[in-house]
Amino acid sequence: MGELASHLLTEFKTSRISADAMALWDQHSAAIADDFESGLNQIPIGAGARSELTEEVRRLISGVICDRTLSAEDDIRASGSPDQAAPARLLRLLFNGIPQNSECAPVITTNYDTLIELFCDLARLPIDTGFEGHRYRHFRRDAVYRTHFRPENVAGKKAIQIEYRKVPNVRVMKPHGSITWHSTTSGPVEILDYRKASSRAIVIPGPTKYEEALIERLFDSVRAEMNNVLRDASGLMCIGFGFNDAHLQGVITERLGNRMPMLILTRTFTLKIEALLKDYPHVIAIARDGDGAQCHVDGEIHQIDDPAWELDSFLKLFLE
Repeated sequence: MGELASHLLTEFKTSRISADAMALWDQHSAAIADDFESGLNQIPIGAGARSELTEEVRRLISGVICDRTLSAEDDIRASGSPDQAAPARLLRLLFNGIPQNSECAPVITTNYDTLIELFCDLARLPIDTGFEGHRYRHFRRDAVYRTHFRPENVAGKKAIQIEYRKVPNVRVMKPHGSITWHSTTSGPVEILDYRKASSRAIVIPGPTKYEEALIERLFDSVRAEMNNVLRDASGLMCIGFGFNDAHLQGVITERLGNRMPMLILTRTFTLKIEALLKDYPHVIAIARDGDGAQCHVDGEIHQIDDPAWELDSFLKLFLE
């Protein structure tokens, strides 16, 4: 977030927004530099140039995320065995471990990038993002995610019969949107081209975050699907999530109150994570501690020499 704030502060110096929007930005830039999301939240809802300013923030955030995603994807594909990268291995484990006759392995990400989609491809796993089509993909309005079936020949009493069996996939849910999602006059579409310049359908930090996440049909539908998954989950694994999105965490805290198992892997324990661990000591959490890691288990902190907070190390230590 700090790096993103620095990028915005630099880019706004040459931004072509109106004088009113620039004055509104200048009024809050010091607070944004101090705390990115908190500073953006100080922009008053009734400010005249607020809409123009937030659209410019969306444009600039989309640009830097697109650039970083392209760079990351190039690095991943250039590695020796990209299909053996830790996220691809974890996705395979999750997919292969779902119960028989399950519809999907659900994955929720608040990030705008498309790295989850890339790792699914590298792991050769089927994926559903809630859109359908090829180059110009439309958001499904009747049911965001669909159960897929395949016909199978089975031996009946008198003859071969056809039965339809579920075909599971990785169901990717993006409650904050994606750099491949675009707003159009006919509704949201997914275009797999980072260079496309139309308005990106992403929920930005700051004054529009809660409005868009709760009001817009696209985000409301995805959030509803996400909450259904969380209500039915037998456990939850959180990677690099700081628990700073109150509008997304209601069902999680509700389930934790019923002692749903949860594992957190993170670089550092944010204040929100520390408070969560205090309220729900059954949660297992692992964070960086020098060259090793500290592990929160049943309200106690244990130090280990391995960097188990990193996904690759965690997988090798505990799952592979």
